[in-house]
Amino acid sequence: MNQPPPHGWHQQPPPPPPQGWQPQQQQGWQPQPGHPHQPGWGPPRPPVKSKAPLVVGILFGVLALGGAITALVIHLNVNGSSGSPKRTDKLPAACGNVSEAALAKARTTNPNGLASRESKLARGTHTTCGWNQTKGVDGSGQRSTTVFVSRGQQDAESEFDRIVGQNMADTQSTPRQKPLEGLGDEATAVLAETNSAFTELSVVVRKGDTVAEVDISGWDAGLFTNSKPDPAELEAAAKGIAEELVAKL
Repeated sequence: MNQPPPHGWHQQPPPPPPQGWQPQQQQGWQPQPGHPHQPGWGPPRPPVKSKAPLVVGILFGVLALGGAITALVIHLNVNGSSGSPKRTDKLPAACGNVSEAALAKARTTNPNGLASRESKLARGTHTTCGWNQTKGVDGSGQRSTTVFVSRGQQDAESEFDRIVGQNMADTQSTPRQKPLEGLGDEATAVLAETNSAFTELSVVVRKGDTVAEVDISGWDAGLFTNSKPDPAELEAAAKGIAEELVAKL
């Protein structure tokens, strides 16, 4: 039986291990392979991280992607080409005085035979010409062009004043008038804006015994609602058509 060393004595330390070998260090108790840790033994397990932030991030990503796709679909639907396929309607001969280029500027290259006619008056003739949008050509939104030409008027000046006054008396809009220089013997533009996006601009011109009126109306397409077209765009298009009519009178 081993006796404890006398007081003040220490046991001789064990000889060092052979060089190149290190004693196996036991840090706590290690289970044998294939045996799980017993409760209360071994190193503590690391805390389990919550997956909630990842799930929330994925959810927001899906919602954002869905919103972007929805906005793109709305944009394509709203800004898609308006109008109908090109028609081959025959219009009265006087309507041929308006070129395809002038109609393209008005974004109305599709002839509308149902809205076009020519009638004989007691003195002279009255011609109506209509054009709408051609699908795939004249853009989005809505545009319509109508031209009225009255030839052989006995009192063309009074007829000019009557048409301008009729446009200014429109109670469904707030009309504004301005004279146009260098067009026929006299010419006036009337802009009629409504509470909605619908806008109409008329150019009335007189040359000799002929009075012509060019009406361009419509609205522009927006993402969530329609918007008013640029009056300068409508005026330039209407003036271009009126100039061609006057040049061939």
